[in-house]
Amino acid sequence: MLGPRFGLVAALAACLALASACSKTEDHGVLQDADFKTPEGLEAPFDKNTIVDTAAFTDVDGLDGAVIQKFLHKNAYDRASFLETYQSNGVSASDAIARAARTYKINPLAFLVAAQTAEGLLGATDYPFPPERVEYVFRCGCLQGNNCLPGLAGFDRQVDCLGRKFRVALDEIAQNDATASGWGKDRTSTTLDNEKVTPTTEATAAIYDYVPRVAEGGAGGTWLFWNVWNVYAAGIDYAGPIGGPGAGGWIGDRCASAAGCGVEGATCATNYPEGLCTVACKGDCPSQPDKPESFCADFKTNGGFCLAVCNPGASACREGYVCTRLKRFGATDNGDSKYVCTLP
Repeated sequence: MLGPRFGLVAALAACLALASACSKTEDHGVLQDADFKTPEGLEAPFDKNTIVDTAAFTDVDGLDGAVIQKFLHKNAYDRASFLETYQSNGVSASDAIARAARTYKINPLAFLVAAQTAEGLLGATDYPFPPERVEYVFRCGCLQGNNCLPGLAGFDRQVDCLGRKFRVALDEIAQNDATASGWGKDRTSTTLDNEKVTPTTEATAAIYDYVPRVAEGGAGGTWLFWNVWNVYAAGIDYAGPIGGPGAGGWIGDRCASAAGCGVEGATCATNYPEGLCTVACKGDCPSQPDKPESFCADFKTNGGFCLAVCNPGASACREGYVCTRLKRFGATDNGDSKYVCTLP
């Protein structure tokens, strides 16, 4: 016979267990509770059609290496991530992010957000288990299960792979209006969780190309990307491109990266003297009353790109450029052409 004392102990244990269950926070797996708490003071609530503005997503100069490293030391969870001191293939995590950002003209914040939303790496204080969570964080080079290519192992290589995916998606949208999987600005598509989405920005379309789910309020979709982006932006004190969208250079202006161009969907042709702000086009180019005229010039197999219109009799082209007559992209009549500032 166990006696009344055992019964009292058992009852107390049951009460404690019940209290523990009632007070326990929701289990988010490898993610953090803060990832699911929307920061106060946001100007607009979640909109599945607008995840991130393109100017912010491509703001390569938004965060420098020092800011990235500082955030890894003390992140939005008020502690250090193991990524602060982690290296792969001789490259630190902060250097890998900064390098991929420069190479593919993507805001470093996007890589920080993706690393957290994919495998909770920013919230991990110690190297996580299994190692695939780090070495193949974005599943680049992985076919099925853990059947992954050794050549793509390492956080640095995974970050580079993700940056390339984002850039390919943005370039496909600029040139073809949509990615290979059909995501594009102002094009309605259906996500894997059966949501109808019409992206309002190129960046939003590129993000859906990467993670084609909404999963509002939960993990595994664009809602979490949007929420963690805002959580981290608040933690880093990032408020978007300096001057806001449209504050950068116009078509034909010099640039060091796409972030320096204030035209929606613009790229910086860094192979041109001092860089050249331009936009892929199919006949027409952006226009603003207070901006110089631009023209959709035909670059044959490379497609159409907007260039600044010039006067051959009094050219105001920048140094290193000449005023040359080019045909409009897609035109059948050779007379449909204009003088534009381009390479000699």
